[in-house]
Amino acid sequence: MNLENMHINIWGDSILKGVVLDEANGRYQVLENNCVDRFAKLTGSIINNHASFGMTTGKALDRIKKSMIRKAPDRDDIVLIEFGGNDCDFRWDEVSANPEGRHSPKTPIGQFGEALQAIIDLFKSIDVKPVLMALPPLEPARFLDWVSRGLNRANILAWLGDVNRIYRWQEAYSDIVVQTANANGLRVIDVRKDFLVSDGYAAKFCADGMHPNEAGQAVILESILSYVRSA
Repeated sequence: MNLENMHINIWGDSILKGVVLDEANGRYQVLENNCVDRFAKLTGSIINNHASFGMTTGKALDRIKKSMIRKAPDRDDIVLIEFGGNDCDFRWDEVSANPEGRHSPKTPIGQFGEALQAIIDLFKSIDVKPVLMALPPLEPARFLDWVSRGLNRANILAWLGDVNRIYRWQEAYSDIVVQTANANGLRVIDVRKDFLVSDGYAAKFCADGMHPNEAGQAVILESILSYVRSA
């Protein structure tokens, strides 16, 4: 597939924004050589990156509607969708304060599937078939340590039951992405698989256990390039 001067619209969260954790100061920043910028340089494509830190499907649906009112993508444009990491997250301060209570994620899994379908339907209404991206995995122990900062880690772990529940829960959202793509006859970039089969996959994540670091961003880049080669 020749992508020279091809317009690509990306809708996603901090993963495709290229956000990493600066472990020296504990702050998030956009990696200079992130996967999207490197992809644009390698392919000569023209990328409009709408990905945003903290974005969920519900927020994105509203933003996409407004964006399409201003200027809808052409049917020859490529649209890449990557959501789920923020949707599946919990309000850990509430979990810490009440480990015996019932807690819902930011977007319940059923609503996540519905919102993702609504986003797909928006693009299908203008004859654009988006490409979906599966979620990179989490490094659960590191993630638990990160979200427990300043909170009661023991309470959070008691509510979880075991630390790997974090991984399984996030994986369920990635499965929804794949299932929804299949149900709509859409292609999926399976970055999750590429992380899991890579050497030392845990080392490809920042200290928060959820944001791919520079090495992880390289895995995402290769996943997208591999998809392009096979398309």
